Amino acid sequence: MFEYTYKTIYTGGGFFMDNSSQEHREVIASYAAKGWRFVGFVPSRFTGNGGIKELDLVFEREAVNR
Repeated sequence: MFEYTYKTIYTGGGFFMDNSSQEHREVIASYAAKGWRFVGFVPSRFTGNGGIKELDLVFEREAVNR
């Protein structure tokens, strides 16, 4: 069995926005150091022209039996 956690990332999503901050790489590395595995992302907010404004990074790890 696995447990999941999510981290919301703001991308800006605009056509002329610079989304190269690479914040996602720092977040993924930070979660990996804590034992979480990055498994994907889910777009959660969109701009009026269909760009992704926010997304949730999804992480999993084996659940501890309690």
